[in-house]
Amino acid sequence: MLVLIDGPLIPTQRRTGKADRPNYSGKHHHHRLHFLALTDEKGRLIWISAAQPGRTHDVTAARHDHILAHLRAAGLGALADSASAAWTATYATP
Repeated sequence: MLVLIDGPLIPTQRRTGKADRPNYSGKHHHHRLHFLALTDEKGRLIWISAAQPGRTHDVTAARHDHILAHLRAAGLGALADSASAAWTATYATP
């Protein structure tokens, strides 16, 4: 089985004070929350992470949630977008 990995950013309201900085995505110039989602080949949701700050990169979120170790243990392959190309250095599809 092959899973698809993506890290969508969900728009949020700007928070006041210094609490708003972690949710600010410099790439998108908006405040957002980051989730890491795993789907099957048909797009059905298998797993979704807890919300992370909007500035979190997909690879950082995957390392935080130990996604690659879980995929290896389950013998699953994965496809990710080009933003996650750094995974190829640490994970090869079985």
